[in-house]
Amino acid sequence: MPVKTKAASASRTRSLREGKVRKEFWLNPSLLQRAQKDLGAATEREAVEMALSLVTFRRELRNGVRALRKLKLARID
Repeated sequence: MPVKTKAASASRTRSLREGKVRKEFWLNPSLLQRAQKDLGAATEREAVEMALSLVTFRRELRNGVRALRKLKLARID
């Protein structure tokens, strides 16, 4: 069985944190638990990250709908 070393552990931790920033928030615990359950997230952190991704997706979806509205479509039948 391989032995974990401090260097390997530090490398793994560094790779998990790469491209991320540390923030501290006061959040409503019941709202956080509900979001975690609704999103099927394993952790609270994952729930927050998924929720932030959904905000971005919502904006992209809205922009796509607005672009589609500008198209002149003709019936095919």
